[in-house]
Amino acid sequence: MEIRERMKESQRKRPGSRLLLGIALFAGTLASMCGGALLADFVLDLLGVSSPPVRLGVKVIAMAAALPAGFYLVERAFLARSSATPPKTPGP
Repeated sequence: MEIRERMKESQRKRPGSRLLLGIALFAGTLASMCGGALLADFVLDLLGVSSPPVRLGVKVIAMAAALPAGFYLVERAFLARSSATPPKTPGP
C-alpha cells in the first residue's frame, strides 16, 4: 500500500507546469527567431552582401533553422526539471 502512495505522489504534476511550458515555448520561439536573424545579419555583413532580397531570404532561412534549436533547449530544460526528484519528507 505504501508503494502505491509513493507512486501516486511521484506521478503528481507540478502546479502551473503547463502554463510555464507554454510561456517558455513562446519565449524560446521568439528568442530563437531573433537569434537566427541576428546571426544571419552578422554573417551577411561579414560577407558584404547588400542585396535586400538576398538578405531577406537568408534571414528567413536562418530563422527557420534556429526554431528547432529553441524548442530543443526548452524541452531539455523541462525534462531536467521534471526528472529532478522533490525532497523527501521523513516518515513517521
